[in-house]
Amino acid sequence: MGIKDVLVISAHAADYCTRAGGTLAKLALEGYNLYVVCLTFGAHGESGGYWKNQPNGTVEECCEVRQRESTNASKVLGVKSIRFMNWADYPLTINDERQRVLTKMILEIRPEIVFTHWTNDPTNPDHQTVGRAVIMACNSASQLGAFPNVPAQYYPNIYFFESTVPFSEFNGFSPEFIIDIGETYQTKLAAIAKFECQPFLANYYIHFAQHRAFQARTWTKMDIKYAEGFKRFVPYVGKMLPLSERD
Repeated sequence: MGIKDVLVISAHAADYCTRAGGTLAKLALEGYNLYVVCLTFGAHGESGGYWKNQPNGTVEECCEVRQRESTNASKVLGVKSIRFMNWADYPLTINDERQRVLTKMILEIRPEIVFTHWTNDPTNPDHQTVGRAVIMACNSASQLGAFPNVPAQYYPNIYFFESTVPFSEFNGFSPEFIIDIGETYQTKLAAIAKFECQPFLANYYIHFAQHRAFQARTWTKMDIKYAEGFKRFVPYVGKMLPLSERD
């Protein structure tokens, strides 16, 4: 455990892949250990393809399909471990017991980086519920007494990935970090293709990867074709300011 550990907490089965798949694949190539936790399968609100093709299907069967899709996608990205909580979605609720579960995850993995959802997403309240719960979990995990006889955790670097597209501006999301994913873009597409219950995902996120890359090219003049945007929760702390790469 340590600086090479990354924890991703995703509301639904595909969120981590669509929003941060390119960056996660890059981290995997660089030797980071990627741990993904999907709190729900998105059976009620994010599995339209399944219900269209299986009008007499069941929630249980839908969850099995979504678990298989997400597991296969995680393998494409190079994820070390993926865990499915099988909580209900639309709405996803986080009670005290579930909040403690998230805190325990932070303390067990002790990640250097946590990726999760932006905290203001009225177009998909499940997302903002998770983002806010993750912040609370990190706050709790940093305190002595979070769990008896468990050392306190330093505060991890928390990055929020893209909110519900195409409503980023409506949701108040403006990226502070844009990551060039040109080298892993095809890997991300291959992973997204595993989500047959959401066949529209590729078109949505091709557009947004190009949109963020267009912004990045404007600022840096670098030949960036595909990118992902992130916001940071706690301030960057270091001896020098982080500088953008430029052409």
